[in-house]
Parts: sequence; C-alpha cells; structure tokens
Amino acid sequence: MEISQLPFNRLLGIQPCTTKAQGLFQLPDSPDYTNHLGTVHASALYSLAEASSGAFLAQHLTIPHKTILPVVRRAEIKYRKPARGMVYARGVLKDEDRASFENSLAKRKRALLSFRIDVLTDDEVIVATASFDWFIALQSPGESATP
Repeated sequence: MEISQLPFNRLLGIQPCTTKAQGLFQLPDSPDYTNHLGTVHASALYSLAEASSGAFLAQHLTIPHKTILPVVRRAEIKYRKPARGMVYARGVLKDEDRASFENSLAKRKRALLSFRIDVLTDDEVIVATASFDWFIALQSPGESATP
C-alpha cells in the first residue's frame, strides 16, 4: 500500500512531495495543522517525519517489500524552529549504516536500519530533525505480513 494512503496519513493530509526534488512527503499550508502559537503543531511535524521515514525506507531497500516485515523500533525528534506554511521531509542515510544493515540482514535475516529525517519549510529551513530505527525481518514464504 502507498504510505500516503494509510488511513491515518490520509486523515492528516500527508501527501507525496511535489515541490522539492529530494522531498518525500509534505503537509500543505493549512490552519488545520497549527497550534496555539499559530505555527505548525509538533504532532503534525512528527507525523510527517514518521510517514516519510517509511517512504525513505522503501526507497532504500533492495529487497522485495513483500518479503520483509518492517516496524519502527525507536524514534526521536528534535524541534529546532517554529514552522509556518507548507512543510516537507527528506531523508539522510549514512553509507556505513546501510552497509552494516545489509551485512546484518544477510547473516541474521533481521536487522536495524537507522537514519535521519529532516522536516523543512518551503524556503529550506530545517524545523525538526528526527531519527528512526526500523527493525526489518525477512519473512519465510507463506508467512503473514503482520507482526
């Protein structure tokens, strides 16, 4: 299923990023996402980062998605600046983290992949930085895709 079509993401209005080349998902400029200060609510920023982490994971796995079970194991977010207007997210994966993940998955059939998601305003200001640890397990044929 397309990540933006998950019921919660649809509810929030998270949509594929159409305005930035490196963007994963975006939230449009809307008063529906604001807090008591008139800036984008922290939970909206986190939800955008979390949905984007799933999309980033899917982009960087070379394994067919039907043979894996991915689950967020840990997430941490740092809010850097207030955000106004449209926000979008992009991902950053270190080469050494990818290599470690691929080695572990090949040997143990399960591994953690850690990477960063930045949430930015339309004018490229980073307003939040989140780190995600995704647990990925290879599934045996016929095994259910649910944990």
